[in-house]
Amino acid sequence: MRKAHIISIIILLLIGIIAGLYYYAARPYSSSEIRISTNPWVGFTPFIYAQEKGWLEGTPFRFMWLVDLTDNARLYERGFTQGFTATQYEWLQFADKSHIKPVFLIDHSDGADAILSNRTLEELRSSSVPVKVYLERGSMNEDFFDAFVKEHRLEAVPFRPIDASQKNIAVMKMERDPVVIISYAPYVSELAKRGYKTVASTRTMKSFYVVDALFVHEGIIAGREKEFSHLKKLFVLGVERLHKDPKEYYETIRGYLEGQSYEEFMASTEQIEWLYDEVPEEVILHLQKQQVKTDRLLR
Repeated sequence: MRKAHIISIIILLLIGIIAGLYYYAARPYSSSEIRISTNPWVGFTPFIYAQEKGWLEGTPFRFMWLVDLTDNARLYERGFTQGFTATQYEWLQFADKSHIKPVFLIDHSDGADAILSNRTLEELRSSSVPVKVYLERGSMNEDFFDAFVKEHRLEAVPFRPIDASQKNIAVMKMERDPVVIISYAPYVSELAKRGYKTVASTRTMKSFYVVDALFVHEGIIAGREKEFSHLKKLFVLGVERLHKDPKEYYETIRGYLEGQSYEEFMASTEQIEWLYDEVPEEVILHLQKQQVKTDRLLR
């Protein structure tokens, strides 16, 4: 009887702990807290640096670190977050996006998004067997792949898209059958180590222009512009630390980089164009063509 009683107490405690964790994850946010979901994309690492340095303490901003790009939408639409870092293509996936606006632009991808394969472009073009395409559905991966097919005239190739998370994609072993993989830094580094080669990227493609930004519900921005301006200053300070002491910067954030080496990380920083300072007019035009409203951008 005593043993059964102890077991019952342990079970009740476990249930209590699980319920507490669920409540913490699902609880409504306080009016003073601003939750932002993001991922370890190279352009977002200044937020990691700011968090690890304790700069976000005393601010209303709380970052949730994810991997799958589509998690941004799920968390936002369920009210768990009030903002997210993403490309304009993830923004386009929202059914009701009129109230979601970029607060400040972060970067323009200039090679850090890549399409890899175990075949050359010519081998893909002449393939008569199905070519598996691993990508994240509901994200810019799909738009990137569609642009790739059109730009390289691969419409006749029997592609077979397969939904997969970047976590699973990054650990893929080299396959014998033809494969195409849509990925981005830091995960590209792992795929390259396994023998996959880049056949196209946001640097080589002319028809696909990617901008990363911090998107937030317009109602959250109103009246809190100074707080978002402060967050941007912390972001800029992070980039400045990257330029001043890249080794220290890397050591501070390396736990988020999925095994990426210092050399690989530094190479990825050369594959984006920072946009936090001055935003070229062509970037604004690209966003406006896609109906992204820029009236809330901090200047």
